[in-house]
Amino acid sequence: MMSIHYVESLLQIENNMFKAIRYSLYIPLAFSLLILSGCNSEDPKKALKESLQNLVSAVEQKKHRTVTNKLTTDFRGNARLNQQTMSALIFRYYLTHKYIKIYTLINSIELSENHVDGINGEASAKMIFHAALTSTENALPEHMRVFKIESYWIKKEKDWLMATANWIEVRPQTIKLDLNRLIHNPAI
Repeated sequence: MMSIHYVESLLQIENNMFKAIRYSLYIPLAFSLLILSGCNSEDPKKALKESLQNLVSAVEQKKHRTVTNKLTTDFRGNARLNQQTMSALIFRYYLTHKYIKIYTLINSIELSENHVDGINGEASAKMIFHAALTSTENALPEHMRVFKIESYWIKKEKDWLMATANWIEVRPQTIKLDLNRLIHNPAI
C-alpha cells in the first residue's frame, strides 16, 4: 500500500506540473499581445483622414451633436466663429437645405514636431483640404460651392478634434483636374 506521504508528494508534483504548464502558456500569450499592440499602433495620418470623414458624414447625416463633439471646446473658425456659433451655422444650413453632400480632397497633412504617437505633450496636426459642398443630388460643378480649408487638429485621448479652420471659397475650376476624382472617389 502507498503511504499518505507518497500520495501527497505525487499530488504536489502533479499540481506543480499543471502550474508550470499553465504559467508557461502565459508567456507566449503575453509576448504575442505585446507584439500585436506594437503592430496595432495607429497611423496618425490615417486616423486624421478618418476623423475628417467622420465629421463630413455627421454633417451629411445632420447629426448636429456629433458635429459639435468633433470640434474642440475652444474651436475657432475663420477667426470669428467659436464652437457654438459654428454649430449654429451648420444647424441653420440643415434647416434651409434638405440634402447635403460634401466631397473632400486632402491636399496635405503635417504632424506637429512634438508628435511621437501622442507621448510628448498634445499631438497636433495641420490638414489642408478642399471641400465641395452641394445641396442637390447632382454632383455637377455648377451646383457646388468649393472651399479651400486650412485646419488644425488636436488629439484628445484617442480622437482627433478640429481646433481651428480657416476657409475661402474658390472657383471649382481651380481644382478642375481633381474635381472628377473628388466626385467619384469621395473617400480621399
